[in-house]
Amino acid sequence: MAHKCPRCGGSVQRGCSSTAQATAGMAGALFYSAFGAFGCKNCGKIALDEFPAEERGKIAAVTFLLVMGTLAIAVGVLWIFSTM
Repeated sequence: MAHKCPRCGGSVQRGCSSTAQATAGMAGALFYSAFGAFGCKNCGKIALDEFPAEERGKIAAVTFLLVMGTLAIAVGVLWIFSTM
């Protein structure tokens, strides 16, 4: 889900890191995406406080879901390895 840039109205995406993904796999990529910076192709990095309050609420909800997904993956992997 792309958010709108508060500066130019363009598309804003969450951060991504190939290093985090290579280090911790899918869980690392989700965790970095949850807490990474937002970026606009035209404006660069966007601070969270620049978004309207309504948009920040949506961002917080998606961040919560990303963290829960990261924890579910970690627990699932640990459970699989513990049953082997």
